[in-house]
Amino acid sequence: MRNRPSVLILESMYHPAGEKLLANEADLNVLRDATDETITAAIADASAVFVRYPCKLKGDAIRAGKDVLVISTSGRGTDAIDIEAAIKSGIAVVNNPGLGSIPVSEHTLGLMLEFAKQISSSNMAIRAGGGFGEGHLSTRFHLEGRTIGVIGCGQIGAEVVRKCTVGFGMRALVYDPYIEPAAAAKVGGIWMEELNDMLSKCDFVSVHAELTEETHSMVNENFLRQMRFNSYLLNTARGPIVEQAALLRALEEKWIAGAALDVFETEPLPLDSPLFAYDNLVMTPHIGGLTIEAREELSLSAANQILQVLRGERPPHLVNEDVWGHVQERLQNRSF
Repeated sequence: MRNRPSVLILESMYHPAGEKLLANEADLNVLRDATDETITAAIADASAVFVRYPCKLKGDAIRAGKDVLVISTSGRGTDAIDIEAAIKSGIAVVNNPGLGSIPVSEHTLGLMLEFAKQISSSNMAIRAGGGFGEGHLSTRFHLEGRTIGVIGCGQIGAEVVRKCTVGFGMRALVYDPYIEPAAAAKVGGIWMEELNDMLSKCDFVSVHAELTEETHSMVNENFLRQMRFNSYLLNTARGPIVEQAALLRALEEKWIAGAALDVFETEPLPLDSPLFAYDNLVMTPHIGGLTIEAREELSLSAANQILQVLRGERPPHLVNEDVWGHVQERLQNRSF
C-alpha cells in the first residue's frame, strides 16, 4: 500500500474547504500556537507545509524538512518564508495572488471613510448620550475632490485607484517605479516619477507595496514630514514598511492628522504596544483581505497547488521557478 503524503498546516487554513480538499489525498498535521521549535520538530515528517501569517518558516525549519516538496503561503506575500533556504533544499514555494484586490481595496476605502465620516466616534458619542452638538460635526469632510497617493500599483493598488476615482470622484496619484505611466492611467491614476513630489499633494497616502529590502522602513521620518499636516497614512500592505517609532512621533507631534494600520511591525500586536495611546490612529488586526469569500478562495488555491506539486504537476503560481526540475527529480523517489 502506498503511503499518503503529510501536510503540515501552521495554525489553520483560513477556511475549512482547503483542509477538506487536502484531506482527500493527504494526512494533515495542524500545528497550533506554533513556535520555531515546534515547527522544526513537526516539519521532519512533512511532505508539504502551509504557512499562515504571522507564522514564519525560517531557514533552520526548512532545512529540517528533508521530505518537504512544497511550501504554500496563505496569500500573495512570501516574506514569511526563507525563499533562499527553500531553493537550496529543492523545495517549491507557491503563493496565492489575485485574491486580495477586492477585499483589501474595500478595506482601504473603509479606513478612509472612517476618517472622513467619523463613524466609530459618532457611534460612541450617541451611545454616551451626545453626538448632536455642532462641535461633533467639525471633522467630517467629502472624499469627492480629495487626492489619494497610492504607493504600489499592483493588483490591489490598481483596484484602490479605480475605486477611488470611479466611485468617489477622487484624484489618484500613483508612485510605482516598476510600472509604466500608461499602467497607472489605465485605472484612472496619474503616475508620479518621484515619491517626494507626491506626498505633499495628498489627503491620503495608501501603502500597497510588497515588503522588500527596498521598501523596508520606506515610511520613515523623512517620508512622514513630507506629508501634509491634515493628511492621513493608510497601511494595508506589510507592517515593517512603516517605521513605527517615526509614525508614533508623527502622530504625537501632529506632522499628520492620523493613520490607519491593518499591519504592524510585530504581529499579533503586543498588549503593551505604545500604538494604543493614540486617538488619531485606527487599527485593525491584519484582516483587510480576509472576507468570507476571500478566505475560502485562498484556502482552495493553496490546497490545490500543494496537491498539484505532490502529484508532479507544475502549479500556476510557482515563486521559485528554477527549482521545479529539482522538485520533479525528488518526486521520483517518493512512495506516495
